[in-house]
Amino acid sequence: MELTFRKAEQKEIETVLSFLKEAALWLRDKGIDYWQDWIDPPSLFTDWIQQGFDQNQFYIVQMDGKEIGCFRLQWQDPVFWGEQEDTAGYIHSFTIAREYASQGIGAKVIRLIESHCLENKKSLLRLDCGFNIMGLRKYYENLSFKPVGEVTVEGERLTLYGKPLRT
Repeated sequence: MELTFRKAEQKEIETVLSFLKEAALWLRDKGIDYWQDWIDPPSLFTDWIQQGFDQNQFYIVQMDGKEIGCFRLQWQDPVFWGEQEDTAGYIHSFTIAREYASQGIGAKVIRLIESHCLENKKSLLRLDCGFNIMGLRKYYENLSFKPVGEVTVEGERLTLYGKPLRT
């Protein structure tokens, strides 16, 4: 199994939106009220995605050449984290197609992102997730992310997670 990621191309915005919608539908089916705006995203959300594409921040995850997920990686994240002086990578919109769930692929992709951040002289990796989404919080904590704060963005209470990166 060859697991890689590459920069998303402008024409792949619908691919990213479909991965996010798939994740939102799965969460809804599980009775989890999170990411539900991705089922039929308002312009605020699609504008945020377009901004990420315009800034070359979206990536497509591939396994053996097949597109299986996506994420956004930023070097600064003032909306969620405020102005920071450290060198960090910030992950958003991270999802792997549900057909690949429970195979450890998400953890492997996180490790690939960590390596990419180190190659780009970043010493931290940060992300956020819903405050009340205990399963997702535990998942990130099992990957050595530590809760470091909370923030509310667009009415959503989020837990901020950070992880120092080591060479």
